[in-house]
Formats: sequence, structure tokens, C-alpha cells
Amino acid sequence: MNMSSTLRTTLIIGSILFFVFIINMVRTKKLELKYALIWILTSLSFIIMSIFPETVFMVARLLEVEVAANALFLCIIFLLLLMVFALTVAVSRHADRIKKLVQELALLKAELEDKDKASENKDH
Repeated sequence: MNMSSTLRTTLIIGSILFFVFIINMVRTKKLELKYALIWILTSLSFIIMSIFPETVFMVARLLEVEVAANALFLCIIFLLLLMVFALTVAVSRHADRIKKLVQELALLKAELEDKDKASENKDH
């Protein structure tokens, strides 16, 4: 199970650049840390797998998968499902908050209109 040095170097550089990109997104506040944690863990696992490719074969043996690539795909699918679930929870939370804000805004608008009508009636 040997990997060419060119492929290994490319994977290491790509994984490190991905990690730096995620950290930079958090640092510049374009991505919140709570949403970035899964991406940070993913990029760290990519770094580990590119530096130590035998970890993929170890995971394949642990999961009793015959082909290491299939074990890698299984792990990636699992990570993607975690990300989709985390994003679904965040979207649900935000939708609820938006609904509450719209309701509060409608109440404030109605209250303001009532005050305007009351002041108009006072003036006349």
C-alpha cells in the first residue's frame, strides 16, 4: 500500500491549505467557530490521513471493509451527514428566530400605527 511521493506531497499541502483557510475564515469572522468545528476536525483528519496514509487502511480493517477507498468514502459520507445535520439544526434555529422577530415587528408596527391614529384624533 504505497503512495507516490508526488500524490502524498500534494495531499499534505492541500490539507494544510484547507486547514489554514478554515482558520482564516474563523479569524476574519466570516465563519462562526461553532459551525467551523466540524470543518476543523475534517481538515485535521485530512492532514493525518495524508501524512499517515496507513490510517486509512487501519480504519478499513477496523470497519471490516475490504477496500480502503470504500472505508474512506464511508467516513467522508458520515462527515457530510454530520455537516448536513448541523446545518439543518442551525437553519431551524434561525427560522424560529426570524419568525419571532417578524411577529415582534408586526406588534411594534401595529402599536405605532395605533399611537399615530390616537395623536391624529387628538389633533382634530
